[in-house]
Amino acid sequence: MHVFLSPHLDDAILSCGGTIHQLTQRGESVTILTLMAGDPPNPLPDTPIVRDLHQRWAIGESPVTTRKQEDSASAAIVGATAQHREYADSVYRTHLALPLYPSEQSIFGEIHPNDTTSKYLSIESTLFRFVFLGVKVLYAPLGVGHHVDHQIVRDWALEIRQHNPTLEVKFYEEYPYTRNNEAIQNALDLMKPRLKLKPETQTLSASDMNAKIEAIACYKSQISTFWKSEEAMRRDVENAFCIGSSVYAERYWHTNN
Repeated sequence: MHVFLSPHLDDAILSCGGTIHQLTQRGESVTILTLMAGDPPNPLPDTPIVRDLHQRWAIGESPVTTRKQEDSASAAIVGATAQHREYADSVYRTHLALPLYPSEQSIFGEIHPNDTTSKYLSIESTLFRFVFLGVKVLYAPLGVGHHVDHQIVRDWALEIRQHNPTLEVKFYEEYPYTRNNEAIQNALDLMKPRLKLKPETQTLSASDMNAKIEAIACYKSQISTFWKSEEAMRRDVENAFCIGSSVYAERYWHTNN
């Protein structure tokens, strides 16, 4: 089994959809575990970022149900199983009724000291191998873009590895934050004190890329966040993962055991 940790309901497919399709096509079992897939609180935090996101998504004041449906449909296209956890997206998390991340700037900053998500995940880290029996490889976000939810999931993967030192862990570069090469290097620099990482390029077939693009297209509520249209998304994804004439690849950073 291969387990892909996804902070949000799209991250794993955006970054690793081609690899996931390739794995399932050769008979491997793949689970996409999305951590921040919990329902938003009621009432919603009255913040600029929540208002802006809900307006762009245009799927109501409680959008998680629709986003889960999009994610399950997307996972099915690449042959994976989608699992969703109950942790709320950073933009919904509060402490004493006050939003922890009220702005776009705050979600790309440091983890708030009153954010308890990591504490609860830490409890689960010792149980990971029992929940996912037979896991061969764990894939986790590298932290490109420095989104707080990506930082939390990356650090959880590191904690899981501490409890399971023989577990193979690969960190993926989060597209579309990878548009900024400096952001990739910054994420790698933050990892240097913890792990030595080496790059691994996963070459993809045209079929893998087509499946990835079709899977991304399932996230209809999210298209406007990154692109002007679905057609613009298709062109951008092809360009972003093209490493030569009709040659495509996704890059991972591998732990040295």
